Amino acid sequence: MKKSIFAVLAVALVGLWATASWGWDSNVVRVDTRPGLGGHIGMGEEEVGTPAGGPVRSWDTTEGADGWTTLESAGETADVCVLNTPEVVGGRLEQEAWWDADRVRMVRDDVVVAPGSRLWLEPGVAVKFAEGARIVVEDGGSLVARGAHLADAADDSVGGDTNLDGDATAPDGTESWLGEPTVAALVRVALADGTGTGYPDRFYTPGEPYGPLPEPSRRGALFSGWFTEPNGGGTVARPDVPVAAGTTALYALWIPLRVAIEPASATLPAAGGTGSFGVSANADWTAVADADWLGVTPGEGTGDGRVEYTADANESGDGRFATIRVQLAGADGFRDFTVEQPGIPAVAAPVIDPADGTEFEGNLERVFITCATEGALVRYTLDGTDPGEGSAVYAGSFNVFDTTTVKARAFAEGMRPSPVASSRIVRLRTLAEAINQPLWNVATDGASPWTVVSDTTHDGAFAARSGTLGNNQTNRLYATVEGAGTLAFWWKVSCEDDPSVYDNWDFVSFSVDGVEAARMDGDSGWGRFEKAIAGEGAHLLEWTYRKDRGDETATEDAAWVDQVTWEPTVGDIAVPVSWMEGLGLLGAGDDPAAAADADPDGDGLTNAQEYFLGTDPNDADSALEIGVEMVDGHLHLIWQPDLVGGNYRVEGKKSLVGDADEEWVDITDGLDIEKSQYNFFRIKAVPPQAQ
Repeated sequence: MKKSIFAVLAVALVGLWATASWGWDSNVVRVDTRPGLGGHIGMGEEEVGTPAGGPVRSWDTTEGADGWTTLESAGETADVCVLNTPEVVGGRLEQEAWWDADRVRMVRDDVVVAPGSRLWLEPGVAVKFAEGARIVVEDGGSLVARGAHLADAADDSVGGDTNLDGDATAPDGTESWLGEPTVAALVRVALADGTGTGYPDRFYTPGEPYGPLPEPSRRGALFSGWFTEPNGGGTVARPDVPVAAGTTALYALWIPLRVAIEPASATLPAAGGTGSFGVSANADWTAVADADWLGVTPGEGTGDGRVEYTADANESGDGRFATIRVQLAGADGFRDFTVEQPGIPAVAAPVIDPADGTEFEGNLERVFITCATEGALVRYTLDGTDPGEGSAVYAGSFNVFDTTTVKARAFAEGMRPSPVASSRIVRLRTLAEAINQPLWNVATDGASPWTVVSDTTHDGAFAARSGTLGNNQTNRLYATVEGAGTLAFWWKVSCEDDPSVYDNWDFVSFSVDGVEAARMDGDSGWGRFEKAIAGEGAHLLEWTYRKDRGDETATEDAAWVDQVTWEPTVGDIAVPVSWMEGLGLLGAGDDPAAAADADPDGDGLTNAQEYFLGTDPNDADSALEIGVEMVDGHLHLIWQPDLVGGNYRVEGKKSLVGDADEEWVDITDGLDIEKSQYNFFRIKAVPPQAQ
């Protein structure tokens, strides 16, 4: 029996710092007594249950006689020795406990020494084990056994008949209950790592190996093993090295962590680039950049190594810095590698002449562009967009003919493009342009001249507006046209409303050759006026705004003129010159009057007559045609073309026999074919001079 007990103790000692495991046979009811308060583990109240955690019932060991008792739990039975004594132990130690000498301890269930707890077996104590019971030391717990007596519960030679099986009697006064100690004194070894961790002391049998030893950590240093003397002195302690008698301590050896880099900095070009630096270290390290434009490879290493870095191009004009930090793992030690990168210089901004906001009169303005950066290529736009690589290249001065926004940007190899220069050049509109007659000589006079405006127009572009007047003041917009023609324009006024129109309150009037042709007042809105002007020579056109007094009204007190058209005409029929030009009847340098009297298709009608009729002067078959149609049950005469309303005459005749010229009668008024006394009809287009 003693040999098996020694085996149990050997397992417990070897596993002092390792988590041990244990189990029970399935036919044994486990009995645990676990108060969880430390000290001597033994209670009268115990719980009985199955290993799998089945039904549990309580029973009191203080009731009944000492001896073996049959217990039943979950359908299973087991014989258990009941001893009403505090020396019967089993359970889990959560703190330090002492088993005193000259006592007998019965270990009926596993005694588990929890982490941070310690069980002291004082010299002379007798510890007896029931079948399968053990002392188990978990990682971080400890067992100290110096001269203890260990035996099986059935071994009566130590402590007598502890299990009360009646096969031995207690010794008399001349005999000792205790035999010789079964465990020799252990070597006590303290662990010192210099960090204040406070490892518990260890107890070894001399000559046995150390077994697994802790591997402590310390910030800023590398652990380099345990030694029997400080600072790496004496002998090294490894798991397979035997413990020498008299050993009292093991000392941790620490080597300071170190890291160095070479070189410590670099400068890269603005266009970007790569580089590297060396790392010398005695531990693991990481390399991290503090800027996203700087890449690092590799990001970690062990011992000596090399770090590669790559910088993006610096698109800005400012220089920049970044740091690559090489940091030791588990330590405060680090080294910084700095990278400097200048900014890419920018091309000088172009200078545009004339400057922004310049106004000009006339048809054109000359534009010049210069750049202070030698060799720079200047590109420009005239549509308001920013210049790019595909924009026009400036090769010399150029003209602008209207209000234009000129933008320029300069480019050069190895440099950032210049800022965009911009100049808006404003062409001042003339009064002639404002009224859509740019070739006319338009003038203004009076107390406050007419001006060009763009906020109130009929065509959405420009118009002429009368100036601001005081009481009984006028201003005038005037021009001349040559020869006969048709004049049309749009105009509006915002002034006092003269109920009778001709009471000479505020109003705007239009005159031809000093004769008033139309006037407006009130808040008129835009209206169109058209007038045919006859006669040779120059004709004076005048738009006059008049203000009588300063009555307060909710008006703008002004007049506007826009979209003036002039169509020259020839002859009494007033043939438009543009009509003959469009049909090829009038060439450059030809006499318009002669062209109006010509008959190019030989049909007996002049070009002027063909215009009046609406027929084609270049087609002899084109003629005025007459027909009859039924409308609401009545016959009606129709004719095509029908272009000149009111200038057609209907004639009737009873018979076509005889002198037709004498018998055709003008029946234009009161024509009713159903009741007419005439049987034949004809249509005549009557020119103005024949009316």
